[in-house]
Amino acid sequence: MLFKRYAGTGFGIITKPISIIGLFLIRWIGIPIYRFTFFIRHLIYRVARPTKHRLLSIITNRYTVHAMMVVLVVAVVFANISTREVRAQTFGQKSILHSLIAVDDSQDVEVVTASDSIISTGTSVAYLNDTILDAGAHIDLNYLDQSYVTSTTGGAGTASSVPTRDNIEKYVVQEGDTLGQISEKFGLNLSTILWSNNLTFRSTIQPGQSLVILPSNGILYTVRSGDTISRISQRYGVEPEKILEQNKLASADRLSIGDELLIPGGEPISQAPKRSSSVANLFVPPSSTPPVEGYWLWPTDWRVITQYFSWRHTGVDIDGDYTTNSYAARDGVVIYSGWRGGYGLTVEVDHGDGYVTRYAHHSKLFVSVGDVVKAGDALARTGTTGRSTGTHLHFEVIKKGKFQNPLDYVR
Repeated sequence: MLFKRYAGTGFGIITKPISIIGLFLIRWIGIPIYRFTFFIRHLIYRVARPTKHRLLSIITNRYTVHAMMVVLVVAVVFANISTREVRAQTFGQKSILHSLIAVDDSQDVEVVTASDSIISTGTSVAYLNDTILDAGAHIDLNYLDQSYVTSTTGGAGTASSVPTRDNIEKYVVQEGDTLGQISEKFGLNLSTILWSNNLTFRSTIQPGQSLVILPSNGILYTVRSGDTISRISQRYGVEPEKILEQNKLASADRLSIGDELLIPGGEPISQAPKRSSSVANLFVPPSSTPPVEGYWLWPTDWRVITQYFSWRHTGVDIDGDYTTNSYAARDGVVIYSGWRGGYGLTVEVDHGDGYVTRYAHHSKLFVSVGDVVKAGDALARTGTTGRSTGTHLHFEVIKKGKFQNPLDYVR
């Protein structure tokens, strides 16, 4: 006020516009805000006024009902605007379940022309690389009702090109011969060559070496005291008639000690030493793990099984892509490497003890017939040749001409 008194009229000229603006703000902004605040406070007091049943008062208040109706209408409108068009025939096609079970039958079978190229590769193995895959089916149609599915191993058409033999022959090993090539030449399983010559798949043959060649697959048995055709057939699981026919015996009684009999389809019986067992061990429940001869490895890089062994499907399908390989599950000799009908590009390995493993549907083969492989050696590149719906390995274990469950041998 002292400043106003001495400032005179000049101060009034300066402050007059400020006063006008201030009065305008108070009248048109301040007072309406105050009135609105007072109205809200009064409304809230009416809605939540203190009563004995406060919750009931809030629910039954007309403002609450109006607010709920507004929220409901807004939610329904938003849902209808944001909903995409859905038809009955396409309902659920984007779900995970639909992608797992729905398969277009028109694309189930893919037939690929065989390639003649064979590529050599190293033997490095990476067994534990897990990969996340899509939900598409990577399986095959290798079922027992298909004409190409067979437990017969080795080269196709070998029997027709090999003359029939009635007697045991001798073969002199030539330069460059391998056990696998010799078995192919005479139309015999590798196991028969090994058993008849006391060899294993690791044995080395030399030029000039003489090998015993049997007329057919099986083993030679030397008759001992007390032997009969019936006992021999039970021991090796071969019908007596087949033994008589193979050895041209007119009667089962015409056996002499020292005679050599060819047991068709027979296998050597392991002479494991008998061990005494306590009475307590007789009551131990049998192990759930089946006995497995030899050392087995998982046959490919990935461990995703897309189709299991069953009474109809002859092996297991293990997923992969064009960067994964198939590996020898055990040591052995390659007896087949090439195109085999619906199996596509296929490798078969004879392990010398009656077991043969088959690896199918490859894109490239790394081995040839007669190659000696060790467990873990790369055999081929994963593919989808033959009757296959995606890149994967079809793996079979065959013993005595019967398909076995591969998961009883590899884990």
